[in-house]
Amino acid sequence: MKKIKNIIAILVCLILVSAGSAWAQSFTATVNRNQIPEGETFLLTLSLNGAKTNSSPDLSVLNQDFTTYSVSNALQTNIINGKVDQSQQWNLVLMPNKTGSLSIPSIKLDNYATQPITLEVRPAGSEINTPSAGGTQPGKFAIAGKINNKNPYVQEQIIYTLKLTDRGGLQGEAPYFESEDDGAWIIKSLGAPEIHSQIVNGQTIRELIFKYALFPQKSGKLQVPAAKFRGFYLTKETRNDPFGRFFNDDIFLGGFGMTDVFATKNPIFLSTKPIDINVKPAAETAGDWWLPAQDVRLHAQFDAGKPEFKVGEAVTRTVYLQATGVIDSQLPEVDFPQAAGLKQYPEKPEFSMKVQNGQVIATEKIANVYIPGESGELTLPAVSVPWFNVKTNQPEIARIPEQKIIVGGSAAPALPPAAAPAPTVSAGNSQTASPLTQSRIYALLAAAFVFGLVFCFLLMRFFAGRKPHAAAMPSINPQKDIPAAARAKDLRRLRDALLLWAQDRYPDERIFSLSDVERLVHTQIFSCELEKIDEALYSKSDAEWNPDLFLKAFYTVNRMKIRRKKEDAPLPGLYK
Repeated sequence: MKKIKNIIAILVCLILVSAGSAWAQSFTATVNRNQIPEGETFLLTLSLNGAKTNSSPDLSVLNQDFTTYSVSNALQTNIINGKVDQSQQWNLVLMPNKTGSLSIPSIKLDNYATQPITLEVRPAGSEINTPSAGGTQPGKFAIAGKINNKNPYVQEQIIYTLKLTDRGGLQGEAPYFESEDDGAWIIKSLGAPEIHSQIVNGQTIRELIFKYALFPQKSGKLQVPAAKFRGFYLTKETRNDPFGRFFNDDIFLGGFGMTDVFATKNPIFLSTKPIDINVKPAAETAGDWWLPAQDVRLHAQFDAGKPEFKVGEAVTRTVYLQATGVIDSQLPEVDFPQAAGLKQYPEKPEFSMKVQNGQVIATEKIANVYIPGESGELTLPAVSVPWFNVKTNQPEIARIPEQKIIVGGSAAPALPPAAAPAPTVSAGNSQTASPLTQSRIYALLAAAFVFGLVFCFLLMRFFAGRKPHAAAMPSINPQKDIPAAARAKDLRRLRDALLLWAQDRYPDERIFSLSDVERLVHTQIFSCELEKIDEALYSKSDAEWNPDLFLKAFYTVNRMKIRRKKEDAPLPGLYK
């Protein structure tokens, strides 16, 4: 009986020892907050305690509902009463891909697995429960868009007002629009944003108001595309500073706190919802050209004020067509009716645009040369442009009325050949010297101009035909080298191939880094992968970099249609 008791005691001790060992080993997941505003990031921390491993957690389970912006790991060692205790941590910066209730699934590492975590993702700008603040507070950031007309005509201007609310030091690029149908919209920026600031309860709140002119190019049911913003905000990093007690962070480094220098850049992505509209087709009363505008004006002026018309002499009159609420490509070419006794030579029209009082104003300028063929009273015909007034829903006509002119007698006739002065002959010299008439001067200038053009063309052909030295030409094919470098995890080679790929894709841009590529592509997933490459390059560790995720994002971007920038100097920017 005594032996049985001893055996039971030994078994109990073994069970307690093994249980204590199991309790000491754990793999846990925690988040820094359970309620996240849409478009903001949060921190997921994975901790392995009481055990060692050379493996990495399986993070692929996060790809469906979250975007991973960065992954860092650390090894922490504690010595308590002579006992060494080590723990490993993985810190992930994540952003939810949708709103509502989301679950961080169980993450596996060797034989360990974390418990799932439930999150609530609130729409941007909604109130978030903050127990530490004693209640609810509005989110740090919000975005909202509205239009002034949900039932426009096709090609009619719509004013889109976009408001960004910032309570946390928002930084980033200008908002942009993404539409599934690139041919459905033309979108113009209406200038720099309005910025309004106020202080509420000691907190600075900024409102940035952007305005855009949108022009639907199709009739029927359409969606105003979502406006999107991609940027970041800074938070102070928690550090164990061994010198913290000797220095006051508020005055250290000449006014820049130590925590500001080592601040964390938190990505932010905000997006409005698409807006459903019904676009009316062109009115049946429209003529050959559809011009839906708020105002159209037509006027003309002579180059020399009030000219004197004479038979055979040219007089130039410039006609200006100005329309409010349309872009330059919507303007028709002005038609000049024929007139008895007059020859007309309209020059090629010049188009321009500007933003004035929150409206797009397009202007067409045409110079028309008149040459009277007879003297007496003649009539310059009226010039008219039909258009549709979107304010009154009525067709109208902009008009320059006809104008009577008096043409004087014939211009001084040229001397007949018999009356032309004979060429002078110098004594003892057989060469003749003829005076240079104005027509000969023009002919010589034209010949010199043509000769210069031909000479420049030949020089260009000569230098274009010369090939550079073979050693100066890198034998890199980005389309083949990018996948090969990615699979081999050769990040430096991958970076160089990506820069060549971007330079070939955007030949008019200055591209020197992956940040330049990220700015041009404007695709969230691909931008995330480029940032991961930069982090892996400078951290000298590619253990957490996944080539399959990168290639998936790259192939998607590579198939996308290239969005060329339009040269449009009068406007601050164009987003399509």
